[in-house]
Amino acid sequence: MIAEVLLLNELDAELARYCAANLCRPGSEMQGEFRRHRTVTPVSIAYDGDNAQPVGWVATHFWRGLQTIEGFTHPDYRRRGIARIGVQLLLACYHLDKAKAVSVFAPECVELAYSCGWTDVRFWQRFGPSEWREVRA
Repeated sequence: MIAEVLLLNELDAELARYCAANLCRPGSEMQGEFRRHRTVTPVSIAYDGDNAQPVGWVATHFWRGLQTIEGFTHPDYRRRGIARIGVQLLLACYHLDKAKAVSVFAPECVELAYSCGWTDVRFWQRFGPSEWREVRA
């Protein structure tokens, strides 16, 4: 496995299109960010070491005053630690801070955040088209 940390606006256009088409949930905000690839969102991209194909990503934003952990791993590569590596790279590059609360939006990211050292993990769920509520992690 090979991984790198970039800002979305630094991605090669072909890589950004690939991630939007193959490594995002359809209609997600991150799919839109990859398509535009103009933002300065920090993202760690993981590649299969055998064929250098992107297989997953982890990104962070500031949302409602809190840092976030968001990510996607291709189904064929899940449960191999790709998201954990991405989070650790973002930590090493000072894009994330374990001393501050972190917000997550997928149940899988709750355990990921705790296992990477956070003690204040906020889990949010969508209620309706634009309403998010914090729920018990």
